[in-house]
Amino acid sequence: MQSNDIVQLFQRLGLTEYESKTLGALLKLKEAKAPELSRLAEVPKTRVYDVLEKLMEKNLVIEMRGRPKRYRIQETEKIFDALIEEKRKELNELSQAVDEAKRAIRLPEAAVEKGSRVLRVKDIHDLARILAQEIQTAKSSVIGFAEVLPKHSTLKRAIQELRARNVSVRLLHPNIEELAELAKNGIDLKEVEHGLEAYIIDDKKLVIALSDLKDKQSEYSFAIWHDAPIIEPLKKHFEHHWLSK
Repeated sequence: MQSNDIVQLFQRLGLTEYESKTLGALLKLKEAKAPELSRLAEVPKTRVYDVLEKLMEKNLVIEMRGRPKRYRIQETEKIFDALIEEKRKELNELSQAVDEAKRAIRLPEAAVEKGSRVLRVKDIHDLARILAQEIQTAKSSVIGFAEVLPKHSTLKRAIQELRARNVSVRLLHPNIEELAELAKNGIDLKEVEHGLEAYIIDDKKLVIALSDLKDKQSEYSFAIWHDAPIIEPLKKHFEHHWLSK
């Protein structure tokens, strides 16, 4: 591996440009005085001592006492192990922060739109994503006349997250073998032919497809209705199917 490649690798592992160049130079020399490192690494003399201090704090370089001071590199294996471990820690912390952000970023209750909305999308995947966003607002229950949309990974993940939050999820589907992954994760399913794509959230919000999702179309229409009169008869229709057979 060339010197430039090593320097670039150090940078990818989280070191600054000057830290990477200085450490790369010390890899060649093994032990050196600061002015030597400054020349070889092409790091200004006014910066090289600060850079070496940072590398010592990261336990990558050892300071040798004496006049003038000399600096010795740690074992190569320890250097890379330490840098990888720090990167893992950083990624884990970032992942946790993202998870917290996902949980925290919820549409405020006061901002939820009321009444009826008819919407159109060009891609059925976008409809699955919008439905996933809507059902993520559920606090207690989701019941669904499901046919096409639960096959999409975005909606599957959203449904699984609801179960993790102890939200009741029940789906009617014409072929529950297609939803085996959801069944394994504790989603209640029943095999029923129904011809709908409709989801009732917390008994008060309905997301329903107005287009036939089984046929490819140039656009797909759907509606989001809040406290609409149609919700109660749909709930009864769902319970009739759920309790039959």
